[in-house]
Amino acid sequence: IITVPFKKPELAEGVEYRLLMSFRQKSKSLWADNGFEIAWDQLELPWERPVQKGAENQGSLNVSEKNGLTIISGKDFMYSFDKLRGMISSIVINGKEMIKRGAELNVWHAPLANETDEWGFSFANIMRPVEGYGHTASTIWYSAGLDKLHKISELFSVTKVDDNTVKVEIKNLMVLGTNRGALNNHFVYTITGSGEMTIDHSVIPNGDMPAWLPRIGLDWILNKNISNVEWYGRGPQENYPDRKTGYKTGVYKSSVKDLYEPYLIPQDYGLRTDNRWVRLIDDNGTGLEFSGDKLFNFSAQPYSTENLTKALYTYQLHPFDGITFNFDYATSGVGCTALLVFQAYKVMPMRYDFRTIVRPLINYKN
Repeated sequence: IITVPFKKPELAEGVEYRLLMSFRQKSKSLWADNGFEIAWDQLELPWERPVQKGAENQGSLNVSEKNGLTIISGKDFMYSFDKLRGMISSIVINGKEMIKRGAELNVWHAPLANETDEWGFSFANIMRPVEGYGHTASTIWYSAGLDKLHKISELFSVTKVDDNTVKVEIKNLMVLGTNRGALNNHFVYTITGSGEMTIDHSVIPNGDMPAWLPRIGLDWILNKNISNVEWYGRGPQENYPDRKTGYKTGVYKSSVKDLYEPYLIPQDYGLRTDNRWVRLIDDNGTGLEFSGDKLFNFSAQPYSTENLTKALYTYQLHPFDGITFNFDYATSGVGCTALLVFQAYKVMPMRYDFRTIVRPLINYKN
């Protein structure tokens, strides 16, 4: 029994508290230097002081129409929605464009090495595989046309609630490549005069779905200039839901380039789990902060998902004019045993409801 020399501090508003216990070498040995960490644990402390929100200083919003776009603007920001495509198409912060393409439902990742080896085929819950897609775990996804979703727009409407609040409602279907199933999406974007944008997203799978999905969430194509990354979650190295407990929760910094993992076979990579927020900014401190009403996972890659999917060798990876930003509500594990991913770490085709908050950043110091 030991006494930890730690006392409860004066609690700050909106702050999480945890105690990090680190066990280190007391003296130098043949295999480690003095102070080398051999074990650690983080203890979540049940202390909380809620944020007392005062009256927010909100500016007024202007709504206009131009060339098939609905444009919502305020002080130092402008958001454009493409009515025909049913999506946000531009985010301009302090005169700088932040995105190449706005948020779309994403259920795909470039298959992992574990998912393209035949050893896992018989355990992968294959449902009516189509000849020509091989005998691998990813066969189930290719057979369903999960990599070839096409969108059918159903609704686009804009409501100006008051001078400093605008709501944009979008409904669409993301149809499987087989045309035998679809994912129903309902988005409600709420934009306030401060520039904060809340995305309430509900997704409901229908029809002939695969037994499990690689991921579910949103993907964005961001401007390649906002390549400095800071996040509050697990790190600093790559971690996935079924191998994340060896990574401490904290605030970490990197770049999109340095998040790359040089796997011999090109595949999905670089996930960070259990995040509260992630910020992507340019060298001048302009960018975007993403957070959620629940913990989320993210990855940021200088390659398109299509490039990662089709490349067989690393020399076939070519950075493109953007950043693929995956914001996952849930992500399947990478493989715990020779029986593939344990059921607890599979993303099941079921209803998901998630709230994403996007905040503009100006003159932010990373």
